[in-house]
Amino acid sequence: MVRGLTAIRSGWKPMYALGATLNSSIWGLYFSFTRRYLSVELGGGTYVILLITGLEWLFTLFAVLSGKLAERVGGRYVTLLGVSGALPFIAALNVYDPNLLAVVLSLASFSWAIAWPSILSAVLSDGTPTPGRAYSYFTIGSGLGFSLGSAVMGALYGLAGPEGVFTAIAAMYVVTYSLFFLLYPTNVFKVSEVKGGGTLEVINKLLPVLAAFSLTIFAMELLHSVAPVKLSSEIQKLLNTRSELVEYAVFGVVFGSFTALLSVPARIAAGRLSDRFNPLIILATTSSAYLITYWLFVSTTGLIPVIIWQLPLYPFLDVSINTYIAKYLPKHGMTSGFGTALMFSAFGGLMLLPILANPGISAEFLGVLVTTAVLIAILLIAVKVRYDRRHT
Repeated sequence: MVRGLTAIRSGWKPMYALGATLNSSIWGLYFSFTRRYLSVELGGGTYVILLITGLEWLFTLFAVLSGKLAERVGGRYVTLLGVSGALPFIAALNVYDPNLLAVVLSLASFSWAIAWPSILSAVLSDGTPTPGRAYSYFTIGSGLGFSLGSAVMGALYGLAGPEGVFTAIAAMYVVTYSLFFLLYPTNVFKVSEVKGGGTLEVINKLLPVLAAFSLTIFAMELLHSVAPVKLSSEIQKLLNTRSELVEYAVFGVVFGSFTALLSVPARIAAGRLSDRFNPLIILATTSSAYLITYWLFVSTTGLIPVIIWQLPLYPFLDVSINTYIAKYLPKHGMTSGFGTALMFSAFGGLMLLPILANPGISAEFLGVLVTTAVLIAILLIAVKVRYDRRHT
């Protein structure tokens, strides 16, 4: 058995790509189910979506600890912490208040935030001259996984109810992060290699980029906050059915399945573009695309917003920021770099929480926030690009 594990570990990169696919299937199942379950079935509306999204990003702040933990115990053991993400879903089995359930479910983001930077560091720390392509191929199956998770959500809900969905997610968490732990490339990436690239150093070097990324995440999450109720409403009108099971199934396919499939070629394109051009240009373009998409989505009805929702924007955001970090930072600073990027993405998500104090949340009000955030993000990126040109 030990020989078999050693043989499999020698080819760890394909297995890690499989792990990334399994991880994305968890999120596909999770997001497509919880967003409709909380906002529509349990009656939480847009408020509870803003709440759970903000809390998920709150726990993502702990990603900043990943580098320090890897420095002390090694990246392999940090990835094992991802298994603890199963616990919130077990705790959620008997919770039916939408706000309390949002708090419980959001705790799963903590384990992911701690483990993921070490996983990324293992993939991108081998000195590849094309980190964009390496990252895009590592995550190429993510779209398929997310699509599969979203697609099976309706059937799983119909067969086993919300309890069955939560149990399945918990089991998948254990399997996925156990795979990352068992196959971690210890012969490639050792504890000593992560020392010396602290969070403050990363922030000092990349602050305009990180701030722009944070604002783009804020704009993206505002779009995602209005989407569940909007899509559910349009789907109900288009289907003209009273079957809740059918609505769940179609919502899962529309919310995450189609766009996730489109993200497969999008990731390949994003990786190649980020290697060939400045990743910051890709980041700025994606930020602009979120602004345009938001206003088109909220101002249209019928099939049009359903089609607009399918645009695969996130792969370009994800690949561009991680490629920039892999290109800009030395190998020993990557874990802290990826953790710091997650921390700043959490800042973007946390900006949603103050909005909850506004009793009159409307698509127009949120649109003003999206517009402001994107314009500032583009300005910050332009400043950084100009600075880099002057100092190279």
